[in-house]
Amino acid sequence: MDAYRSLSGLGVASCLSQVVLLALAGGALGHSASSKFGLASKHHGLQVSGSMEPAAGLRKGSPDSDCTSDVWHHLEACGWPGPANTGYPAGTVLKVTIGRTITAEDTVIDGEKIIGAVRIAAKNVTIKNCWIISNFSNIGTGRALSGTGVISVEPGATAVVSHCTLDGSNATHAGIWHSGTNLTAVGNNIFGVNDGIFSWPDTSSPIAGWNVTMEDNYLHDFTTLAANGHIDGYQTEGASHVVIRHNTFYIRQEQNAAVAIWNSRRDSNDFVIENNLAAGGGFLIYAEDYNPSEQNPAGGYSVTNVFHTNNRFSIALYPCAGRYGVWYPRGAPTDGWHRSGNKILETGENVDTSNPHVNGQLCR
Repeated sequence: MDAYRSLSGLGVASCLSQVVLLALAGGALGHSASSKFGLASKHHGLQVSGSMEPAAGLRKGSPDSDCTSDVWHHLEACGWPGPANTGYPAGTVLKVTIGRTITAEDTVIDGEKIIGAVRIAAKNVTIKNCWIISNFSNIGTGRALSGTGVISVEPGATAVVSHCTLDGSNATHAGIWHSGTNLTAVGNNIFGVNDGIFSWPDTSSPIAGWNVTMEDNYLHDFTTLAANGHIDGYQTEGASHVVIRHNTFYIRQEQNAAVAIWNSRRDSNDFVIENNLAAGGGFLIYAEDYNPSEQNPAGGYSVTNVFHTNNRFSIALYPCAGRYGVWYPRGAPTDGWHRSGNKILETGENVDTSNPHVNGQLCR
């Protein structure tokens, strides 16, 4: 097993006290009962919770909502993933269970509150309408948590994760750690982690971390306390065949990115990043060939066929959308940028050919 992926346990020990409390409550929780155990999270001036705001379905924009200058208070009404239309559905009665490793193919887990992380080590596994809470603080902090996931898709495994609330308790590396061969993540509410979804090119397979569809997810309230502390909504060090479509990224911290595509361990190829809403971070987008764009290139791999289309970048947190801008300017894909229809939401400025401007000055 790759040293970076070496773990201790399933992030269960620090959550066991919650199991006792929930067992006293009867072992099965509906939405209103379970919400009191949720972690509150601040959302652009609003107090919301990953657990208290279950899915209601994506909707088109309402004529009564300001979907330009005040979109973050009207995400769902404006047609974006948000706290009320991602995660487990309203009214779901959740059976309380504990974290575990899934080894049987075609397993379906539906409607559970799982205390502890879930490892998927089988093909065609589906997890849906669940609330999963991991906490790896028992093994340390910072880099000691590298490679941990609320859900981990192991080498050779394939998974669908749909309409789940994934809470890393600020003590888990990724919402979904993907070193399997296929992952579909749709409609999830992901928070309390350092990276939302991480495609890891594990050395056990030439296609580990490949084949990702990431759609209609709400990623927010990240932590710097796990792994290397560099926040990314999606990150890879080498993956191929990835679609990142219609997600909401809200990063209060002034570092790193909504989407970060690198190639330190393997080629990165065939990415579609389209129709996402993103605010915050340092630069919101990295698509960077380490060689020759960095002073100390690693790997000699390439970053190719990365297409950014019709994304909306918001200045709700920083005047440049990210703290410094949208596009990381000191690196680029091997075959250059492929960008069309990308704009600053509030101003309408097209940013296909450069970073945005503030008071006539280029963000950089």
